[in-house]
Amino acid sequence: MFIDYINKLRADGRRYFEFDQLVHDLGISVAAAKSGIYRLKKTGFVITPAKGLYIIVPPERQPYGCIPAEELVPILMNFLKCGYYVSLLSAASHYGATHQKASSFQVIANKRLKHNLEFGQVKIDLLYKKSLEKLPIKDITVSTGYLKIATPELVLFDLFMYRHQSGGLNHIATVLSELIESVNPTRLIALAKTIREVSWLQRLGYILEQLDTMESHKTEILIEKIAKYLEGKMKFYIPLASELPKAGFPYIEKWKIIANTEIESDI
Repeated sequence: MFIDYINKLRADGRRYFEFDQLVHDLGISVAAAKSGIYRLKKTGFVITPAKGLYIIVPPERQPYGCIPAEELVPILMNFLKCGYYVSLLSAASHYGATHQKASSFQVIANKRLKHNLEFGQVKIDLLYKKSLEKLPIKDITVSTGYLKIATPELVLFDLFMYRHQSGGLNHIATVLSELIESVNPTRLIALAKTIREVSWLQRLGYILEQLDTMESHKTEILIEKIAKYLEGKMKFYIPLASELPKAGFPYIEKWKIIANTEIESDI
């Protein structure tokens, strides 16, 4: 009965169902529904990313234990009524920065979710940001709807705000060297004006000057625009790597950076 129900949903183009819907459609008791769902989960036909939500895993995806993360996330976030967007290394790879791929699918949400998700080979890291208002996010089409993803400029900001999850400054430098082609200098400064936070720009400007990129002319333009925007806004010297000691390292006046580590891109 339950497998037939799953197959009918799939034939109708449905990718998931909710618990109450199952009880209603099959006309069964809550206890019988729980028993049936338990068997479906044991055999890999469904996964449960949130209480009451059941994602159908088609046969071709069952060896992986889950549908692709980019298909799962829109369903889950809509169910949770949660604002979100894909960012960091996962979003960077969408724009061609592929040398530093994330081991998980990195999603930033405006609700604190209890734990990260892992189903078979699919892992989703859920990071928290209090407000997503006015952030430059765009929709891309996936088979389960629209997936919200950060623009290249917002990816840059998030890389510095979530440095640990981005793999550290050298990983960020590697991503920068590939992502720079997709970054629009005007939109980057517009984002800076929206966020009103300068420490990430100080670090970004300094690191850009250390990199050899394929887009050297564009990099120079970006450095110039960042430096101009930061005029009069940098109040204090900040360490390049905030987790490392500051004493005994050179002070870089242009960016008000304490250069307490060396930047080494993998490219």
